[in-house]
Amino acid sequence: MKYFKTKASRMATRYEITPEVFNKVTKHQHPFEQINPDKTIAQYGICPSCLNPIQLIGVAKKVKTMPYGKHTGKDVPGLPPWSLIKYRYCPFSIKGARREINDDEILPEITEDVIELYELLKNNFDRVVYVISKELDIRCTKNFWEAALQQFIKNEAYCYPWLTEANLPYIFVYHGMRHRNVYGQGFLVGSEIYESLKKHKNITFEPFVNTGNYMRLTNKDSYLNLQFRFTGHKQKAVTGEELKESMLFCIDDLLSGTTVKTIYQKKIEFNETYFMNIIKKYGSEGKRQQYLLDIAKRNMPPLQQE
Repeated sequence: MKYFKTKASRMATRYEITPEVFNKVTKHQHPFEQINPDKTIAQYGICPSCLNPIQLIGVAKKVKTMPYGKHTGKDVPGLPPWSLIKYRYCPFSIKGARREINDDEILPEITEDVIELYELLKNNFDRVVYVISKELDIRCTKNFWEAALQQFIKNEAYCYPWLTEANLPYIFVYHGMRHRNVYGQGFLVGSEIYESLKKHKNITFEPFVNTGNYMRLTNKDSYLNLQFRFTGHKQKAVTGEELKESMLFCIDDLLSGTTVKTIYQKKIEFNETYFMNIIKKYGSEGKRQQYLLDIAKRNMPPLQQE
């Protein structure tokens, strides 16, 4: 891993693992620097993905690779207690790089981590929509986003084991937008997805009110049954580097209800720090989309820890 945290919180800052950053952030204080039973000095932090204790390699002594963090596999005094369950779903675990992600798997219980991510989505739903709209070159209606959020909540996707603050916007649509109808949604004129859809024989576009360069997808002469689909969520962790995370974004044409043809497909790669940087930069300030925050407030009652 390339980053570490100093607090066991989804909202905590991710710091790059370098000697300079470690010195500035921790000042070599306990519990981030400790003497082991064998009298060696070791440096520690918190895993940015699973919030378990990690040892930081290469911040005090040069190594052949870039400095990196590795899980301790045990408790470290002053840091969060070691959790095997959290480690099991961490992309930086031993099995993480080789794991096949099960899209339908959910955590067996609601924990503090789950509630924190749930509240993060609720309080920043407008920013989640902003990130995805920009990423996919789409502009969807108010009703569309409310239905997508309802689908996400109804299927308890907030308990998806691989959900983190970094991938929250992407995992939201991965579960919330899946199989939702494309009809009536806006697409950025000149974008790859717009040009691809424009080639479909039964698709036409019309002006979308107050959306600038976006055009609303509609049908020419015959019935359209186009759906969004997301699949292939993958994580690739490399020692000392950023987490590589991706998914496939598709639009399917359900020609006759049984025959399906994919008419658009694109690999979407997640930026590990982009979403949280937006939140930290603007906080509660900046331009907010109140109608989206109202949707979240209306559809996301408080979660109770089990």
